[in-house]
Amino acid sequence: MLRRTLTQSQRSFSTAPVILAGRQSLGGRRKAEKKFDVDFMPKFEFDDQTSVGHNLFDNIREVRQYLRKTEFELPKLSAYAKPFQPPTDTQIIKFKTHTYLGEGHPVEKKVVMNVKLSDLKLTETEKHKLLLLAGPRYNVNTDELVMSSERFPYRKQNKMYLKDVLNKLVREAKDTTDTFADIPLHLPKPKQRLEFPKEWIKQ
Repeated sequence: MLRRTLTQSQRSFSTAPVILAGRQSLGGRRKAEKKFDVDFMPKFEFDDQTSVGHNLFDNIREVRQYLRKTEFELPKLSAYAKPFQPPTDTQIIKFKTHTYLGEGHPVEKKVVMNVKLSDLKLTETEKHKLLLLAGPRYNVNTDELVMSSERFPYRKQNKMYLKDVLNKLVREAKDTTDTFADIPLHLPKPKQRLEFPKEWIKQ
């Protein structure tokens, strides 16, 4: 009698996986619910805006936010305005950078340096040596040395690097140990600016 009871209890115990328990209870295969399935989407009761309408409202809110800043916050910046002061004779180096508002860009770390060769106050011998060392970085049309750097991750680092390179070039050009006088300098011809006769201008 005891053995028969144990046998019945063992038969009532199911060893099926948990995932099949629901399928066996329904008697068939249950359809998996999907988030964007049309069959499981709630019915639209026309009591709210559509997704397109909400996106339109978000754009309007963003535009109004910037308009409020333009109206009330931008005039406060006039207190920090400074009058323009042209560069002095000692400020001969120009740096050019790019800034992208609202987003990062790899070109933001790049720095371009321009300096006129006549502002370096070099002799003809020193100028000859400097142009040989600079190579194609000399612009004949503008009489400027143009150098750029983007090897470092930050803009200030590239700026300091260009200043160091320029100082080294000037230091080497003023070194009279070897003036490179025996090396010829081949510069490209400057571009000629065409000037049309004034008689050709239509009255």
